[in-house]
Amino acid sequence: MLRNKLSLKVNLMKKLLIVVLLTSLSYLAKSQTLILAKDAAQYVGKTVTICDSVYGTKALDKISLINLGGSYPKELITLAINKEDISKFTSEPASMYLGNNICVTGIISEFKGKFQIVVTEPKQIILK
Repeated sequence: MLRNKLSLKVNLMKKLLIVVLLTSLSYLAKSQTLILAKDAAQYVGKTVTICDSVYGTKALDKISLINLGGSYPKELITLAINKEDISKFTSEPASMYLGNNICVTGIISEFKGKFQIVVTEPKQIILK
């Protein structure tokens, strides 16, 4: 009888833990803000999602750059993918996304007076 009560308590605790985890994940997923690329300056340091067209790309030795909202030098925001992360993609990101509409999620930062999101995982970018 004691074993049955203990088993019931363990099962209840497992179910409660699953509910808490799912609720937490749901909250985190909804906490990401969808913004326009032109509004990036207002969200520096924050995790956001931006959906826009890829206007241009450039694959360099140590980094791949993807420009959203306009062609260089009038891009609204640039996605930067460092060399060590490029291998995580199925093909070279600069050619993979060129001319497509995408959504990217990440933290906006500023680099040399321009806005960027450093992409470290392919799951941060979704083709639309």
